[in-house]
Amino acid sequence: MEPMSIFILIVSAFAVLLFIGTPIFAALGVSSIVGIILHSGLDGLQVIPPTLQRGMGTYTLIAIPLFILMGEVIARTSIGGRLYHLFYLITSRLPGGLAVASIGSSAVFGAMSGVSVAGAATIGRFAIPEMLKRGYDPGLSGGSIAAAGALALLIPPSIGFVLYGEIADQSIGKLFIAAIVPALLIVVMMVMYVIVLSHMRPELAPRHPARVSVGALLLALRDVWAGIVLIFLVIGTIYLGIATPTESAGIGAAGAFVIALGYGELNLKKIMTILRSTAVTSGMILLILAAALLFGYIMTRLMIPQKLVAMVAQSDQPGWVVLVFMLLFLIAIGMFLDIVSLILITTPILLPVVVTLGYDPIWYGVVMIIACEMAVITPPVGLNLYVIKGIAPQISLRQITRGALPFVFLEIIAIVILTIFPDIVLWLPKFR
Repeated sequence: MEPMSIFILIVSAFAVLLFIGTPIFAALGVSSIVGIILHSGLDGLQVIPPTLQRGMGTYTLIAIPLFILMGEVIARTSIGGRLYHLFYLITSRLPGGLAVASIGSSAVFGAMSGVSVAGAATIGRFAIPEMLKRGYDPGLSGGSIAAAGALALLIPPSIGFVLYGEIADQSIGKLFIAAIVPALLIVVMMVMYVIVLSHMRPELAPRHPARVSVGALLLALRDVWAGIVLIFLVIGTIYLGIATPTESAGIGAAGAFVIALGYGELNLKKIMTILRSTAVTSGMILLILAAALLFGYIMTRLMIPQKLVAMVAQSDQPGWVVLVFMLLFLIAIGMFLDIVSLILITTPILLPVVVTLGYDPIWYGVVMIIACEMAVITPPVGLNLYVIKGIAPQISLRQITRGALPFVFLEIIAIVILTIFPDIVLWLPKFR
């Protein structure tokens, strides 16, 4: 069969299997194996063991279960509520202070957990009832938490960067460092949006300034200092070259246990729950990675990336136009796929095109993760929207979506800024 015909059959089989409810790793793996058979016959199946061994037997991948373990431990402590209280004391006098506190605490929590769903659920449980009790608009309350929770995808240590770095053969440490300034940029944009909106429409976020003493601030800071130190310990060891991302993941996991023990919040039952959840999540991610390796292999054999590169080279369209279509494509399919699958499936196909257009792979990794952030707060399958709905059933899904969409536009603006000024992403890794 012609390579393009095989490619169409692989994509069609994958779509049909997903439609009938097949797990993503099985749908991707089965459709890739079918493609291998169509291309090379049954003898082609001999490539599966060495392909999986090369892709899965790498030291870097140990970081995935370790970062997940770190996030699971942190998510099951009271640090989310402590963080929110600290930020509430700091921002209570600002317009929209409670929403600003939600964004700030979600960003810091994301740096501890690396999982957007965990951040949205943990901070949301404390923040949303408080905002609603004080008369905040339900859409602003739910939408700000959903969007801020998505920051965990971008803020190191992010599992998304580990997966992208592995499949794109890029330095995970440099990806972590490159994401710091863009993450801060987006956090500032979100905070400024909430402040301006609340100032212009005070009925959406009634002000309730609290009397805050230095003693209260110091007490709140004491409650979270260990977690904040953990963040700098994990990222700092990578930036200073003291530890690899995998080693820093081990530091983070051990540090998370120390924090939980210090809070007196661990027991045998909770530890077993943490370990079980870590194993399930890690297994799911690694199964998808194994299927994606087969998908990447057959795409290379069919020369699909090379053909896309040739099409781009022969096109009269400017590079930024092609990039816009690629990002729209990522956002569109991100509405229907989980983020792990989105990264692993699209990277082998799109990255060669990105490099041909003259963009840096580190820069593209950061921009792609921002596009993934938009996907988790965009209907119909924006996962964070449903998480917020689950913890705040009194807010309708329509209200949550309406509140989250302005943050999607902020992230689009951020991508435009990072495209015009790519050094915002690339300047910090140069010092590492």
